[in-house]
Amino acid sequence: MNKSISSWSQRLYRQFSLMLANQPKLGYYLKPLLRWNNPQLHPDYHSARVIDFGWETEQILSVWLEPASSWSGFIPGQHLLVTLLHRGRYISRSFSISSSSAVFAQQKQIRISCRIQPEGQFTNALATAISGLTHLSISDAMGDFVFRPQSDSTPYQSTVMVAAGSGITPLWSMLSSVRCWTSPIVLFYCVKESRQAAFLTELKLLAAKQPLFRLQLIETAVSGRLDLVTELTTNADFSLSQAQYFLCGPAAMSRQYQHDLIQQGVPAAAIHTELFGLAPPGSAGPVKQALVLQQGRVNKLQATAGVSLLQLAEQQGLAPRFGCRIGVCYQCVCQKKSGQVLNLRTGQISGDGPEQIQLCISAAHSDLQIEL
Repeated sequence: MNKSISSWSQRLYRQFSLMLANQPKLGYYLKPLLRWNNPQLHPDYHSARVIDFGWETEQILSVWLEPASSWSGFIPGQHLLVTLLHRGRYISRSFSISSSSAVFAQQKQIRISCRIQPEGQFTNALATAISGLTHLSISDAMGDFVFRPQSDSTPYQSTVMVAAGSGITPLWSMLSSVRCWTSPIVLFYCVKESRQAAFLTELKLLAAKQPLFRLQLIETAVSGRLDLVTELTTNADFSLSQAQYFLCGPAAMSRQYQHDLIQQGVPAAAIHTELFGLAPPGSAGPVKQALVLQQGRVNKLQATAGVSLLQLAEQQGLAPRFGCRIGVCYQCVCQKKSGQVLNLRTGQISGDGPEQIQLCISAAHSDLQIEL
């Protein structure tokens, strides 16, 4: 009932805005005024006041935000899209929330923790401007990589978490949000060396006071890459098939551990993954042709296998809309009219017919025709 009322009110608001301002949102009509008053505000998103910021490590910057009352909150593990104005245009990137649900409930504040990439346009712009920023624009929280406490009806006896680098951000949000510990949780935290580990002090304090939580720091420069299955099976009291798994880090790592666990009989439904970046393509393959229709103009692109259509379009001087560039915000969705694409996150190949695709995670698998 509530959903139908909400849908009806949204349609009514859209019709009212179209009649009054010939725009689907009044914010679009008022955008020049909004930008004059506060350039960082974007009509599609919620305003969030910058409360504080600080460095977790040499590369990871945390920013505390106070979202506007229109923002409805989050489930630990979810992410959101952060937008800022940079050199006259809005740029966006997706970040996991790294604070607990209790902090938001009590103080109406959230934290995002961003790894500043040398080649990253957004993260470098954020790090450079953060001391002077008063507000950012944020989307609703999204994603189904979420953790809920065990109940009597759940079949899992324990939880295994694996984080690599900045993959710790949603997992720390999950762990710091647990209020009633009913089953064991082990966290394997993989970093090159300990000084790169964000929230390490907090994690050690949690492990010291909570007997059901175990932290295992894996310094890959010292001990090498984590062999997850071997590490788990050395514990005689642990059952691979009676646990649930949360894997967060580079796509190649998460896929490898997921494959290893499934080979050991772990149900796929018990494995939850959040991928950072795109996995490398399996093979180069021949060059394809993509016909891109944009405002009545036809652009012919030579589509290299394994390269996203967003990258190809930008290399040819086109400027399609985009946000996170990793397949989570859906800002770059467009219509594929014909041809097949390879999903660079899942490895799945689409059908030949018309459908919507995400430019940032789609690569040509055959000759294509798409409309921006």
